[in-house]
Amino acid sequence: MIDGRYFPPGSSRAVAASLAGGPGRLALKREDEPQAQAVVLMSVSDPLAGVPRKLTFADGGVFEAPLEADVDGFLNMGGSFFARLTRLEANLGLVAAAAVVTIGLVFAIYRFGIPLLASGAAAITPPPIVAAMDRGTLETVDRVVFSPSELDEGRKQELQAMFDELAGFADDAGPALKLQLRRGGAIGANALALPGGTIVVTDELVALAASDDEIAGVIAHEIGHVRERHSLQQIYRVLGIGFMVGLIGGDASQLVDDVVTQASALQTLVYSREFETHADLYSVALMARAGRDPLAFVDLLDRIVRAAGGSDETGWLATHPGTKDRREAVRKRVKELGEAGETARN
Repeated sequence: MIDGRYFPPGSSRAVAASLAGGPGRLALKREDEPQAQAVVLMSVSDPLAGVPRKLTFADGGVFEAPLEADVDGFLNMGGSFFARLTRLEANLGLVAAAAVVTIGLVFAIYRFGIPLLASGAAAITPPPIVAAMDRGTLETVDRVVFSPSELDEGRKQELQAMFDELAGFADDAGPALKLQLRRGGAIGANALALPGGTIVVTDELVALAASDDEIAGVIAHEIGHVRERHSLQQIYRVLGIGFMVGLIGGDASQLVDDVVTQASALQTLVYSREFETHADLYSVALMARAGRDPLAFVDLLDRIVRAAGGSDETGWLATHPGTKDRREAVRKRVKELGEAGETARN
């Protein structure tokens, strides 16, 4: 028997009552009535922590059991899914293990699943879509960050000739390469690659370079980003992160919207260390084919980092590898290419 409260059909007034019997033969005894009445059970509410169970009868009446009542045992429902789930929820060890597994799964999706899907999506994105992204991104950065280049026409022609030379040695697996010169404004000495093959180089970077090989090395690095589809992959990674955060937090939360917005802004401004390393190695091969110094651009990066007050070491949270590590990786790649060339000649 279970003592509780009974709500008659269509009434919000509760009366003390008790429920006796068992499955298929329930009897309800109300405090205000002398005799127990047979009732037909229609539904039982699912067990929730801190919420009384409610039993609804065929006539619309509702019996509310106290929190400590064993409703499942009384009704012989011990094998139901929700009953088993409630017992599992009460096991703190299992809850902790489930939390660890969930966190591990989320991390695996973030670390491996999203990059893999982004790489696949970037590979099959139609060229017209990529071109539209390129135009839209250039229009945005021109409006928000850049201003027209102030280099003289002679210097612009020299840089265009250098760019055309490097583009001629680059592989053709991707969109046509285009050079845009801009005054960098807030971002200063910099260069960036857009999804559709546009590469922007700032006046400040040109002014900071000590040689044309330094500029060529940076351009070759950005060509690497284009040919490896890093910009597209970065966009799809942001979309994947936004979807994952929305899935975990729910799409009605303003906090989720803010997190996704901030993550998108940060992620689209920088590449991962992996992307930067791949672009560095691509630059080495391209500069070698063009007969230029593959190490020169690292000297330029050193000056940019020093001017910004940064370190040449690779920090734990750094988005780019430190110039010290980059120089070592570039030297190693130059040596490998040299040895491969010697082997081919012999």
